Amino acid sequence: MNEPKCAAVLLGPPGSGKTTLARTLAGRNGISVIETGNLLEQEIRHGTPLGLQIKPYKIEGALVPSELVRQVITGELERVQAELVLFDGFPRSVAQIEIFLQLLKEQHLSLCAVIVLSIDSQTVIRRLSGRRMCPNCGAIYNVYMSPPKQDGICDRCGGRLIQREDDRAEVVRERLKGYERETLPVVEFFRRKFGRLTWEETATQPPDQLLNHVWRRLGEVCCGMPRP
Repeated sequence: MNEPKCAAVLLGPPGSGKTTLARTLAGRNGISVIETGNLLEQEIRHGTPLGLQIKPYKIEGALVPSELVRQVITGELERVQAELVLFDGFPRSVAQIEIFLQLLKEQHLSLCAVIVLSIDSQTVIRRLSGRRMCPNCGAIYNVYMSPPKQDGICDRCGGRLIQREDDRAEVVRERLKGYERETLPVVEFFRRKFGRLTWEETATQPPDQLLNHVWRRLGEVCCGMPRP
């Protein structure tokens, strides 16, 4: 089993396409993704003790306490088998930076890249309020941009699609405020402390173009990665 050696961080507002980009990258050799948001949702759906603690924060669109996030991520890191670990949306607050750096140290990971996606708030609201996901297989759709073939039904597994509580328009607005308040300082931290490793990508560029930009940069800076 390969042990991960390098870590990259993917940051951006809700609805910027972090998870879609991360999953596409995960389909390429040598990358495992820590989908923080999806891991938290799984805990809620499975009704675990952690999930019961996490649920109230997700419903309100508030940040989940750092200690709960740490427990979820630590468990997932124990199952990682790739050369590169890509953290999707973590650390999300200044309070989580110390936890993130501690996890890197504990797992003997070297930070090689910080990718920041940028997008305007109106596009975010349209993207998220139209988003539907399959609770069975995790597939994601958008009723405006990429609807399923059959309304409300997952193309992949036939499961019934749902709208997450935190994708409701009023909650999305609160999430955007939370991002500006909590996560933009994290972006500034990485720019200040790891400026050489940090770069920005426009989230509204064509998906293939975005993917190729990120893949090429990761191949240049991350250890053990196949060259594009």
